[in-house]
Amino acid sequence: MLMPALIAFGHFVAFFSLAAALVLELALISESLSVETAKRIRRADRVVGIMAILVLVFGFLRVIYFEKGSEYYFGNTFFQIKLGLFFVAALISLIPTLQFMRWNHELKQGIAPDLTSASVKRLKSIIHWQLVLIGGIMLCASLMAKGFRV
Repeated sequence: MLMPALIAFGHFVAFFSLAAALVLELALISESLSVETAKRIRRADRVVGIMAILVLVFGFLRVIYFEKGSEYYFGNTFFQIKLGLFFVAALISLIPTLQFMRWNHELKQGIAPDLTSASVKRLKSIIHWQLVLIGGIMLCASLMAKGFRV
């Protein structure tokens, strides 16, 4: 009885930590970055990646071992939409991640990355879309948990 609750707790903590790290990235990104701020953005992005993996791990543990059974979830349209939204968010998150990885050489030399207003706008737009998709995931999770089906 305790294990399902702990797995659910891990799932929720990972999900909300992922969202918090995205909000932190959004708040830190600007045209004039210091080296330290750029490093914070990269750390936040690593947290996003790690938490996304943990969301999947805990989520699939819940689906397969601890909740209503995989037949229930994989047969539920809202679960399928939820997974689809998660993977879309994961795919678009590659764009900022690759951008942040390109800063590696400059940051090692103590040089702050130079961002144009267009790149800042693009990065912020992608992160906004990730947060919108997270909202969709939460809606689907609520509908699915209450037994709604399409």
